[in-house]
Amino acid sequence: MKDSWTCRDYQSGDENQILTLYEEVNNREMTLAHWTWKFAKSPFGQAMLKLMFDGNKLIGHYAVIPMNVQVEKKLVKAALSVNTMTHPDYRGHGIFAYLGEETYQVCEQKGVKFVYGFPNSNIYQPRIEKLEWKGFGKMTVLEKELGVQTIRGIGKRDSIYPIEKFDERVHSLWNKTKDSYCVIVPRTEKFLNWRFAEHPTVKYSKFIFQGASDEVSGYIVLKIYTQGDEIKGHIVDMLCIDEEDIVRDLLRYSQSYFVERGIKNLSCWASEESFYARVLEQEEFARKEFDVYFGVRTFDKEDELVRNVEHIGNWHLTMGDSDVF
Repeated sequence: MKDSWTCRDYQSGDENQILTLYEEVNNREMTLAHWTWKFAKSPFGQAMLKLMFDGNKLIGHYAVIPMNVQVEKKLVKAALSVNTMTHPDYRGHGIFAYLGEETYQVCEQKGVKFVYGFPNSNIYQPRIEKLEWKGFGKMTVLEKELGVQTIRGIGKRDSIYPIEKFDERVHSLWNKTKDSYCVIVPRTEKFLNWRFAEHPTVKYSKFIFQGASDEVSGYIVLKIYTQGDEIKGHIVDMLCIDEEDIVRDLLRYSQSYFVERGIKNLSCWASEESFYARVLEQEEFARKEFDVYFGVRTFDKEDELVRNVEHIGNWHLTMGDSDVF
């Protein structure tokens, strides 16, 4: 760290330099609409950003998005760490660790109990060594190669309906299912619409499972992932009442959805002990290691409630919990 460098909070207008730094670090663009959606329109409040400058040049960026996380049936203030960046010409000078600790001080002042995130291989170990994260290693993915012959029935099409936005019935579904999870970001109507209906640059296909009554018993969110010649299907999020047949119908419907579009690979995240994982394995999805890591940093080691987040088996995680998918 050099004395001539200055650290400060984000100020209106900084997003122009932040987007330039993002492109320099990641070799791809982030649109202003995407930045605004992620950092300014989260249902839990505006992001907390710490920036490092060399004169007028932005050289470092650390950001967390406020999140509510349900821990043992209680809502806890948390933060999702995203888009850690150091300018390529300024690496190795401690900018990452300095900005991280500065951001965490702000988090604690605002009552945030822990921060979590999905770092890549470059940043995972430094978070453990320099920012006192507890790392859980690589995530795993459940994956299946698709073909017409692999689909044993396509699900009850008369029970599964496409939607553009989530409504209060999904909020009711959350209220019926939330006590089944130890650590989970609440799947409320407000959160789901921000994450999947209001995203400005990614198109998600959203479906609800609805029985004879008007009540929603489950939903699933699908995404087509394209990079170069690679095209894959992702089940980005899913929530159901505790009935395996509903999960099975949604899975078979999603397989048919992707096969009809010529997509032959389908993957998702599901906690190993969950009933979702049991059905996925019955449907011939195979678990593989995935090149995304997961970890947490708690701020009060004596808080018995928050210590639940330090055990990976307590978390319900889908691809939708990451900002990348």
